[in-house]
Amino acid sequence: MSLDFLVFGPHPDDAEIGAGGLLAKMKALGHSTGVIDMTTGDMGWGTPEIRAAESAAAARILALDVRENLDLGDCRIEDTFENRCKLAAVLRRHRPQIVMAPYYNLPIGRGLGHNDHYKTGQIVANAFNLAHLRKAPIEGEPHQAKAIYFYFLPQGVTPTFVVDITDHFETMVAAIDCHKSQFYNPERPRPATLPAVREVFEANARYWGWQIGAKYAQAYLSVGPLKVRDPLMLVHDIVPRP
Repeated sequence: MSLDFLVFGPHPDDAEIGAGGLLAKMKALGHSTGVIDMTTGDMGWGTPEIRAAESAAAARILALDVRENLDLGDCRIEDTFENRCKLAAVLRRHRPQIVMAPYYNLPIGRGLGHNDHYKTGQIVANAFNLAHLRKAPIEGEPHQAKAIYFYFLPQGVTPTFVVDITDHFETMVAAIDCHKSQFYNPERPRPATLPAVREVFEANARYWGWQIGAKYAQAYLSVGPLKVRDPLMLVHDIVPRP
């Protein structure tokens, strides 16, 4: 089927964290949605089987139309031509209008700067271009998605747009909570000094919500200009900050 939104996540919980609220909102608006996990997260806590079950549970909560796993190897994702072709084939098969992926220029290290995070952004961006080339050695009919947007923006990167997810925040958190092996694993105790899992994601969503006069929001980057039919629509729902 042709999807309206297709989100690529490096590991089985990343799409929920970076775009869970947006996916829930888009589904509520009647759009078709999907997630492609790049790896099984086999280097993380739990097993690939456990993580697959958690991903399926999260997909049900988000009412995704599609969720697939490419199993490209946790901590082993590389921006190769072969991997670009694999992702381009996915784009040709699902024919999304909008593609989303982690920001491709993250600071190297743990957390956002994990190898798989920024490499996923690079591969998806390259596949986005490759998928429309008729001569490319890729299965399926050529397809050019209308836009690619990036999530997991590091400090100092100003988003192009911020989406109000207030009415869908609880759905996002419920989807994240499905990944118990990562966030509620008794073999991975969290120090008492660290904030609770919900507090981490709530703080981030509240920060971006504050920027647009909403309670909760998620932020995204476009590397190209966005066409605007009526500039007033950009400020239609903005509530001035006190």
